[in-house]
Parts: sequence; structure tokens; C-alpha cells
Amino acid sequence: MKKNIFFAMMLALVCFVLTSCGDKDSEGLSRFTYYPVLELQGDASMVVAKGTTFQDPGFTATLNGEDVSSQVVVNSNVNTAKSGVYQVVYSVKNSDGITANAKRQVVVLDLNSAVEGFYLVQADSYRLREGAQVAYGRAFEVLVIDNGDGTYSVDDLLGGWYCQRAGYGTNYAMQAVIAIGEDGVIDVGYNKVPGWGDGLDDFTGTFDFATSTFQIDAVYAAMNFVQTWVKE
Repeated sequence: MKKNIFFAMMLALVCFVLTSCGDKDSEGLSRFTYYPVLELQGDASMVVAKGTTFQDPGFTATLNGEDVSSQVVVNSNVNTAKSGVYQVVYSVKNSDGITANAKRQVVVLDLNSAVEGFYLVQADSYRLREGAQVAYGRAFEVLVIDNGDGTYSVDDLLGGWYCQRAGYGTNYAMQAVIAIGEDGVIDVGYNKVPGWGDGLDDFTGTFDFATSTFQIDAVYAAMNFVQTWVKE
């Protein structure tokens, strides 16, 4: 009889330990969840003619193989009445609050403007440093946007030397605001490389309205960035 009682007590103790261990091991563990998948249709970067209507190419969203595109939330600041760079942000989440996101860049341009648009910095453009001349080597893209007040925003007055050629990223592009006189002479206002917090030492430049071509000599950190930009 005593032996039966002893075995019963041991069995109860083992069950208690196993139950306790099981509960402890499961603490902080979430249940299995399916992640949403969000894909854009069309290009992630688009050019839209100023004054037209932006037509979103669309998107698809799936969750565990099921179409949940109707649950996607779309936030857009696109204004086709004004030239500029805009974004459309898409997001969808599952029941656990896990979110999938996607972004589309929309560039609104006056396609009839002689100045506004995308330019290619010619490969034979060069940097002059302490007498040593180094070519850009390949074409880099620069965007010029009409601000609507007689000035233009340039996304990189250094023509992509650090941002694209060196691979430092957009924080090392020289953002600038310029004005172009009737004679084509360029006057530079605001200019700055955010990553280093400084700007131009000097600048000379002209724009040819007939050929939509920039000729630029931007002096930065005691170096000359001598460039030719041709409109795409």
C-alpha cells in the first residue's frame, strides 16, 4: 500500500515538473504567422507629364496564397499640376500587425520645357584636383526641376561624382537652386552637400536653350568639377 502511494506521489511530481517546464519553455513564443507579400505592377520610378492625370499602374498583395489586394492602403502626394518628385506609398498588414510596404517615385515634368528634365553628365566630364584630371568615365543622371518662380532645383550640381560614381548615396549629392539668365548664364543660390555640410567654393556655368545643354565648372573643396550635361 505504501509502495502504491509512493509511486502515485512520484507520478504527480513528474507531471507537475513536465507541465511547469512546458509552460516556461513556451513563454514569449508567438504562434505561427503568414507574412504579407506586396508587389508593384509597372515601374518603381515613373515620369508623368505635367497637367495630365496620374494613372497608378497598380499592385498585388497576397497572404498565404490568397489575394488581399483590396486591403492595401495607398498614400500619395502626387500633384500633376506642379513639377516635382513625389511618392506613392503602399502598405498591407496581417492580423498580427506585420506590415509589407512598397514605394513608387513619380516625377512630374513639363515635357515641353527646354530646361526641366533628366540630363546625362557626359563621360568625358572630369574632376581636376591638384593638376590631375580624372574623367567621370561614364554617364550619370541629373534631374532639373522648375520651381515655378524663375528658379530650378538641381539634385546634384557635382554631376553624380560622389553620389553615383563613388557610391556614397544621395546624401553626398550637391543639392542646389539655380537661375538661368536670358543669355544662358547660370547663377547659383542655395547649394549644399548634406553629408559634409558644405557647399561651393566658386561656380561658372552656362545653358544653351537651343540644345538643352549645360556647361558647368563647379569648384568644390579646391577641386574643379568640369561637366557637360545633355538632356535625355
